[in-house]
Amino acid sequence: MAVDSVVTGGTRTVTFPAWNVGPESTVYAVRMHHNCGPDQNRRNDTLYKVTTATELVMRVAIEISSGSVGRTPPNACYMIDSLCDAQGWEDSIVSGEDIDEPSELANYTVVVTGDVGHSDNDFNTYESALAEWVRGGGGFVGLGWIVFGIANKSAWIMDSVLPVSSRSHYQFLTSGQVNIIDNTHPVTPGVNNFNIYSHGEYAAAGMWPGATMLADYTAAPGEEAVAVMTPGSGRSVYLGPIYFGAFQTYSNEPYYSDPDAMRLLKQAIEWAAMGGGTGMEERPEPPGVARLTGVAPNPFDAATTISYTLPVAGRVKLAVYDLAGKLVRTLANGVQSPGAKRLVWNRTDGSGRELARGVYFLRFETEGSVQARKLVLR
Repeated sequence: MAVDSVVTGGTRTVTFPAWNVGPESTVYAVRMHHNCGPDQNRRNDTLYKVTTATELVMRVAIEISSGSVGRTPPNACYMIDSLCDAQGWEDSIVSGEDIDEPSELANYTVVVTGDVGHSDNDFNTYESALAEWVRGGGGFVGLGWIVFGIANKSAWIMDSVLPVSSRSHYQFLTSGQVNIIDNTHPVTPGVNNFNIYSHGEYAAAGMWPGATMLADYTAAPGEEAVAVMTPGSGRSVYLGPIYFGAFQTYSNEPYYSDPDAMRLLKQAIEWAAMGGGTGMEERPEPPGVARLTGVAPNPFDAATTISYTLPVAGRVKLAVYDLAGKLVRTLANGVQSPGAKRLVWNRTDGSGRELARGVYFLRFETEGSVQARKLVLR
């Protein structure tokens, strides 16, 4: 893959085209070089990195009732499907009946849902299972008139995992902008204020204790447009200004061509996905090789125990990386004797500083074997 140019002292972020990665633990060598004249000797201007395939896959459930007009293209659920495709996420358009058991929800990392009209939602079908699943580590993103739908049609169980309360119905605006008031949270970096195209919803009862407001409205300061919450070990996002459907007319679809609204939605899904460990497959290593045998507890608060086994003596490197691929801590690096091993990591980096909550990756490298596991700090 060729990149056209980089200015002096500048940086470029590149994304490889479609790459069928795998199977798990496959090791790829990635080389990058430049052709800066007159010196075009690649031996002195080559960056060499090694990356390892894992079976960590984001799976997004886009929930809308089976009889809804919202299932008619090009409605928002298909635009969210396109967003997932662009990010390499797996997604499915489901109805409430498809996710009304925790075991069914466990197939996903994040549930994205909204309300396209009073008769088009089926929140009451799956809200109890959703509440249990989110508290146990699942991710939830609620869009548009979700408060309207819950307040009118269900018993408000979803209130316990949605950052805002629908017990006192809702209000909405028809003009102004979404006003980003906190751009330091992972949901909002790089998101600029954007217009309210038709309606901007907010819950009349406000937010639940423990929820954080990230955006309000220029026409209604202090009324939540975007809010986040961490129920149990899961993560939940409320995006009141981004509509899931369009009142059977698709009149609200401009949100899905607005780059700031779409960046907000993308980052909300990514943040919700970091909550807990359901819907993220990790295939076990085959027997007879050096392998990780356990990471427990995971998710964890203060410390976790990492177990592994070596069939023969050899060099072992065990290291922790953040989501950007940056090394944050080397736990072991040297020759070890064969047998079962255990060590405890206390969530600190190489300087002894405690790491922030989030998702990290454990890389276990021996001669002839590279394995990776997800670690969730909460």
